[in-house]
Amino acid sequence: MLTLEDGETSASCFIAPHPRVAPYLSTYYFTAIEGPDGQEIRDWMNPEWASVRFCWLGQTRGSIYDGPFRDVPPAHFAGPTTVTQPFSAARAHIASIGFLPLGWHRFMREPAANWANRIDEASLVKTILPFDSMLDQVRDAASPEAVAELFDAILIAAMDGHPLTDAEAEEEQRIIAAHAVLVDPATSTVAQMTDRLGMTVKQLHRFSLKLFGFPPKLLIRRQRFIRTMAAVIHNPAANWADALDLQYYDQPHFNRDFREFFGMSPDQYRRLPHPVISAAAKARMKALGDPLQALQRPEGTPPA
Repeated sequence: MLTLEDGETSASCFIAPHPRVAPYLSTYYFTAIEGPDGQEIRDWMNPEWASVRFCWLGQTRGSIYDGPFRDVPPAHFAGPTTVTQPFSAARAHIASIGFLPLGWHRFMREPAANWANRIDEASLVKTILPFDSMLDQVRDAASPEAVAELFDAILIAAMDGHPLTDAEAEEEQRIIAAHAVLVDPATSTVAQMTDRLGMTVKQLHRFSLKLFGFPPKLLIRRQRFIRTMAAVIHNPAANWADALDLQYYDQPHFNRDFREFFGMSPDQYRRLPHPVISAAAKARMKALGDPLQALQRPEGTPPA
């Protein structure tokens, strides 16, 4: 469905979902990987929210952080992450749906913490979406646009079949507010989150595990880390010290986070090729204005 130009090993495109489902999703995105002469291409994904991926052609291998590489099921679900997902493929064409925390609440039927830093068969997640049958429908589609229309139809049908209760609608507003506070660069402590959301520390902790997958303190650390990564993607010539988020005391502070989230130093990471992630970040930035999913603000909130 995606065509690679001469010399390219990866291509990506992003398509905005239908307005009815847009508040719940980051985007629909499509990736093609073709290693030269059948060579395996390897890259490292940044921490992000959950997504379901349908590899309709070829095969990918991957892991979470430093786990063993294994074949990834053609229809697989990746929960929210605070660590890298290394992956590889000699050839793969993938269609994906990215879910924001609000989308977890709308479509999933188990706590996000159950899938924190986890990737597995898509049929294993408790959801109102028919993940087990969607791969064959993706294979039959002729283009990314056709797949996007298919995704729209499936998600809208699921929403129509499972209307929100009044309590669930109220919960949506709390999730939007919490997500907006989390991605606000001014948020640096759990106390700030509890004050702005009117929650106790225990309430926020339970809420965060259920909808976001991790404790709030870890999510705040992830956000400052992702903001630094995004700054380098925006300006590849920048050094790490110039790109540091203001919440970092100094570069050693950032280096510790980098080793925890990626299992290597920033300089080691930068020396590695990133053909897939670089192409995806450029395409996402062109389509959506931001290179990384975890920085996307909930719909209807002003930019930071």
